[in-house]
Amino acid sequence: MKKVEVQTIVENTLNKIKILDIHTHLFPPQHENYYLSGLVETLNYHYLIAELFVSTNIDIHKFKSLDKLQKAEIVWNELFDKRTPISEACKGVLTILESLSIPIKDKNFLQINELYSGLKLTDNEIFNKSNVDSIVMTNNPFDEDEWSIFSSKTWDKKRYRSSLRLDSLMLEFNKSISIAQNFSNETSNKFIQIIDYLELCFQKSQPIYAAISLDTEKFREILNSDLWKEILKWLLEKNLPLSLMLGVKREVNKNFDEAGDGIGNIDLKDLSKLCNNYPENKFLVTCLSLNDQHELTVLGRKHQNLKIFGFWWFMNQPSIIEPILKMRMDLLGLSFIPQHSDARITDQLIYKWSHFKEILSLVMLENYEYLIKKNYPLSKEIINRDLNNLLINNAKSFLEIK
Repeated sequence: MKKVEVQTIVENTLNKIKILDIHTHLFPPQHENYYLSGLVETLNYHYLIAELFVSTNIDIHKFKSLDKLQKAEIVWNELFDKRTPISEACKGVLTILESLSIPIKDKNFLQINELYSGLKLTDNEIFNKSNVDSIVMTNNPFDEDEWSIFSSKTWDKKRYRSSLRLDSLMLEFNKSISIAQNFSNETSNKFIQIIDYLELCFQKSQPIYAAISLDTEKFREILNSDLWKEILKWLLEKNLPLSLMLGVKREVNKNFDEAGDGIGNIDLKDLSKLCNNYPENKFLVTCLSLNDQHELTVLGRKHQNLKIFGFWWFMNQPSIIEPILKMRMDLLGLSFIPQHSDARITDQLIYKWSHFKEILSLVMLENYEYLIKKNYPLSKEIINRDLNNLLINNAKSFLEIK
């Protein structure tokens, strides 16, 4: 096979694959208070808000008092008009607009937003344009308003799959206990109350994994906590992997609200201990710091119950993704889950996946060129198998999704 032929096959295959996106913050449109879509919501994304705050002398407290339309207009004017939109978050907005054939030349924000709103995009149209088949939501069972989605039967549960986000057990334990107590017959043992409530949530939401984001201090609590021993035992009984999103530092700048979190330290020796101490449990793992990527990838070679996934949060930048993706392939072959979108606004699926697929195409083409030079019998079928495994089957196999 020639390079041009391989490139065509790779690009055509990537454009046809219906992706399984294993970590998002999306909700179906039926959950009206949580479904986010449209240009106004996209421009209120916390990546862009943080960029606005550090790029201007804007009065942060005054900005917070504005409505979303006013905020979106300021973001557009400051980051796309007065400044050149070079950051990945800004480029993402431009990718969305271009994919929807919305012109921006000689148009102000309100005119662009009118064109965008006039499309009246449905979630189904966005999924199709992104070539995403299904996503995994992030569902907090200790947020009663958010959790109310599971009282409804009208949304597509195959398209919007569930995960149990357990951060509240670490960050708001007393509040979590007070909620769990309302759903347990146990009167005194808090551990049993938590497990009883998680069992109820499991039956109601049918999650495909549980998840938690942690810094080193909180991660060590999992290793040493009697409660987490019980939770890990329960997860094993339910055959639920635990997704560990490691290295976040909360509230680096409280004034920035959700845009104010940053990167913290993580000791990956603790991850190895966890995998060894609970060899029958399965762990999905991603790290937030660039400094942890090589050690994490090496650990991926040492533990059968560990599966590396994606480029989380600040790692989801093209300049970072390409070299780390190559490093992972050098050490793990194609046995990891290469990406998740982490999308918070449905429209973001368009750019987060198109940007990643551009990088994946380049990296895979480089690998295939090497194989051809070494007389490996590369074929269209092999390329199709590889790309489907990366974007669908590796996740389905580890998470045991039917």
